[in-house]
Amino acid sequence: MSKNLKIIIFDMDGVVLDSEPLHENARQIMFKELGIVPDETFPEAVGKSSSGFWRQIIELCKIDGEPYALEARQYALVAQQIEENHVQPSVGFLDIVNWAKENGVIVGLASSSTRVLVDDSLRLLGVRSYFDYTVSGNEIKTKKPAPDSYLKVLELAGCKPEEAIAIEDSSSGVAAAKNAGIF
Repeated sequence: MSKNLKIIIFDMDGVVLDSEPLHENARQIMFKELGIVPDETFPEAVGKSSSGFWRQIIELCKIDGEPYALEARQYALVAQQIEENHVQPSVGFLDIVNWAKENGVIVGLASSSTRVLVDDSLRLLGVRSYFDYTVSGNEIKTKKPAPDSYLKVLELAGCKPEEAIAIEDSSSGVAAAKNAGIF
């Protein structure tokens, strides 16, 4: 580790918790509720904006609905699964944040998910207290791969990009960190 390391910034979905199966299950539940049969023409959902995904589904399937309302429903189903299934943080996450705390390193979160899902997820996982700063997708102008979420965490923490490392699991997240000057 660099002597200049002052902050570790985590992504949430796929990093703090393995949420992709939860999101996929939520989408499948919603498809049934909406009377939709998914096929190969459906857009890729992983690593993308949920509201953007639902906007494409509304257009593709010619259904009534509002993308942000469908996103909110999906996120509520994800939180419900975390609680009902007693989902735990990703393997190794607690080791890293405990090391960070023992070594005076700030812990941040840069997520494209909504504030409601971020807060619910961190609370239900029992890890909220580990984070010094959290930024959600609805608190920034542009989501990943834009650098906005990372830049906001750095600003809140009073840190420079060269003092940070990012932990990501998607190409858009890695691009966001790089676009923020975090290497």
